[in-house]
Amino acid sequence: MVDINYILNDLLRLGRPTRPDNNPRRRPDLDGDDDAAADRVIIRRRNDQARRRFRLIKSMVCEQQQARSETIINIAIFISGVLAALCAPAASIWSRNRSTQWWDIDCLMQYDDQQWYANFRMTRGPFHLLCNQLHPHIVRMDTRMRRPVSVIKLVAMTLYRLATGESFRTISNLFGVGMTTAYEAFWDVCIALCTNLKPMYVKRPKGDEVQRMLQIFEHKFGFPMCGGAIDGSHIPIIAPKKYHTDYYNRKGWYSVVLQGLVDHEYKFIDFDVGHPGKCHDAYVYESSKLFKKLTAGTFYPPLTKTIDNKEIPIVLLGDSAYPLSKFLMKPYPEGLANQSQKRFNERLSRTRIIVEHTFGRLKGRWRSIMKRNDTNSQNIHIVVTACIVLHNFCEIWNMDYEEHVDNGLDQPAGNEYHPDENAVDENQIRSTLTQYFINHPY
Repeated sequence: MVDINYILNDLLRLGRPTRPDNNPRRRPDLDGDDDAAADRVIIRRRNDQARRRFRLIKSMVCEQQQARSETIINIAIFISGVLAALCAPAASIWSRNRSTQWWDIDCLMQYDDQQWYANFRMTRGPFHLLCNQLHPHIVRMDTRMRRPVSVIKLVAMTLYRLATGESFRTISNLFGVGMTTAYEAFWDVCIALCTNLKPMYVKRPKGDEVQRMLQIFEHKFGFPMCGGAIDGSHIPIIAPKKYHTDYYNRKGWYSVVLQGLVDHEYKFIDFDVGHPGKCHDAYVYESSKLFKKLTAGTFYPPLTKTIDNKEIPIVLLGDSAYPLSKFLMKPYPEGLANQSQKRFNERLSRTRIIVEHTFGRLKGRWRSIMKRNDTNSQNIHIVVTACIVLHNFCEIWNMDYEEHVDNGLDQPAGNEYHPDENAVDENQIRSTLTQYFINHPY
């Protein structure tokens, strides 16, 4: 900062009369009458220099005073903003007031277990367990602006939509949140179910679990070495914008195919979803990862059982739409089967019906995949996967379900798949099982 005493001394010096310099070396070389003119020139030059210096010093003083004033103002504004932020209440201008009576009062305070189950397809105990398992993956950040939506409400909104298929506008009105909040909550929970909970609840049996499953299938249904039942089901969707004819199934509506492999407890141990509704069950099966694992022998351990001096491996049970192989049994063609072959078909059908019941329980609980789903065809697999994870979760906790009558989506008669009916090993396995059923009636 410029010294004020220095500035005052300059001003006082400028106020004094300026006298000519007697030093001859500094005066112009003039003679006689020109001495007075020379003195005036020297005085004028010195006055001009003094004025320029005065203006320079004045501008410096003004700039420093202005900079100091701006700094003080900026500091004052910053302090005022901090104090306002610390003392101001939570902002609520941009948050619309919505009624939360149905959720906060009716559901949380007045609903009994039956009413709670009717809306969320599980009782309160398993519901809170599910919330605890999803909490690290869907919890919202707490800020000073407003309170975040709780994990319990996020899960409840998702279960309600999956169970009823209601629109996001209805969910927004019931739970007292915005439509965007309901939309984002639904997809966040579904993705968390697919990513984090799927490995926990959808998995094939291993070790002693395989032996236990084989024993239950044989004791309960009379079919030895059964590793599960496989079938396909159609999930209704809105016609996609691209290649919509590929999704038009034989029933006259648009769908994607869900292939499921289930165990004796109505749980999915493997599934594949997303193929267009026009695809045949055999094509979906041979395009799936399950088929590749079965072919490579990595899906189940290499267990066998000796029946009539023939080693029978673990086999899956499918309907006539699937190809016969060493690891998949199908019924004999209708109309060409003899009495013993019909008995085999009856035993296989009685065991394989468990997959039909599983699809019924799945759609009975989560009716959003039973009726037409408004989800994009590229994202429908997320919704279906979330429903399957929740289905297995409910089966583990022995939750009840609503009966669902399938609307005849099996492959039609005359559309059987018989490319390998002359395969030696496959037919020997089926023939051995046929003779076994004759000798061991159930």
